[in-house]
Amino acid sequence: MNHPTPPGALAVLEQAAAHHAADRRRLHLVPSENGLSLAARTAHLMAAAVRYAFPAGQGGGENWAWPGRQDLVGIEQAAAVRLGAQVGAEFVNLRPVSGVSALTVALSALAQPWTTAFNLAERDGGHGSTRFIGTRLGLQMKDLPVDPASATLDLDALTHRLGSGPRPGLVYLDAFMCLFPVDLPGLRQVVGPETVIHYDASHTLGLIAGGAWQDPLAEGADTLGGSTHKSYPGPHKGLLATNDPGLAARLDEHASHFVSHHHPADIVALAVAAAEMDTHGRAYAQATVANARRLGAALAERGFTVCGEKHGFTASHQLWIDIAPLMDAEQASRRLFEAGIVVNAIPLPYITAPAGLRLGVQEATWAGMREDGIEELAEIFTAILRDGQDPAAVAPRTRALAEGLAPAAGPAEQVLRVALAAAGIGGGT
Repeated sequence: MNHPTPPGALAVLEQAAAHHAADRRRLHLVPSENGLSLAARTAHLMAAAVRYAFPAGQGGGENWAWPGRQDLVGIEQAAAVRLGAQVGAEFVNLRPVSGVSALTVALSALAQPWTTAFNLAERDGGHGSTRFIGTRLGLQMKDLPVDPASATLDLDALTHRLGSGPRPGLVYLDAFMCLFPVDLPGLRQVVGPETVIHYDASHTLGLIAGGAWQDPLAEGADTLGGSTHKSYPGPHKGLLATNDPGLAARLDEHASHFVSHHHPADIVALAVAAAEMDTHGRAYAQATVANARRLGAALAERGFTVCGEKHGFTASHQLWIDIAPLMDAEQASRRLFEAGIVVNAIPLPYITAPAGLRLGVQEATWAGMREDGIEELAEIFTAILRDGQDPAAVAPRTRALAEGLAPAAGPAEQVLRVALAAAGIGGGT
């Protein structure tokens, strides 16, 4: 297409560019988001963004239904091997286009209709889609018991609940609110060898890949799945993984029906992110957990009620703040946003207030935030939420932190300006 960009399209790009310009001046502390490198973003400017690419059949040669795509197929296959090494899996399926896509495939593949399946209730941090999708697929969904004091599974209560009766067909560990690991060996001992345990690693995938969290497939889970853009710094995509060839075949079969097109540009971006994680993942994952604990301690020292204090606040990228002693969570979120900080005001497990603040430090850590930045962040929180300072007056401190992590003159911004100018928007962002 060589003709000029029409005015309506320019208006869309200008609006998106304005959002981008405002967004990059903010600090994002949402646990379900992360940064994506310039190298990974570049995939969406290539032909992969508009092509289909599927592996050939059993023969493994060129797929003549979609000729000329073997290089993209090769990227996918290599990415699956790399990701498999990071999570300890022989079989990796990259068809899911999101975490909920992976969730749907897993529930369908791992349990027959009318199977009893246990997952975490929403009040205990389970994902809201699990129960809905499982029920629609005909599963008999039940709550996993949780110990509020430790914010982990209550295996004694589960043992009592199951008694001498039949074991569940599936345990789906779907914590999107997660501070501490699950006792997977203990869970396996309770449910026995026949129950399939699926570990949804949407939030902790980057920590698993970097060796800073538990190792689910080595500790008792049969399968692992989830999204690739939370603690893992990849595109919005999903994966499924296992070491069981029979389960791998079932996951592949169901994924092929639930996902007809799995977006090669996102596969390329994920392959780039996986290579980056091979190089930087261990240091990044360790720094993420250290930053989360450091921020928890700094906020607690300044009078904030930080959940999990008796256990070191967190072992993941997440922190939960019971902000009710100071103000309601929505007001706190608004004040922080006015100062340039984006957080989740969301119902938290085990607090009496309707909602609290759920923080995630993974995006800032991937961008390079270290101890001095965490201390400044705690001071900004204190000024806005405890001391009542005007958020607008504090906002320059936030912008300084954000600019230090993503300079306006950095390569990504330079590339964007060139792309916008080529589309007809002079000056870019």
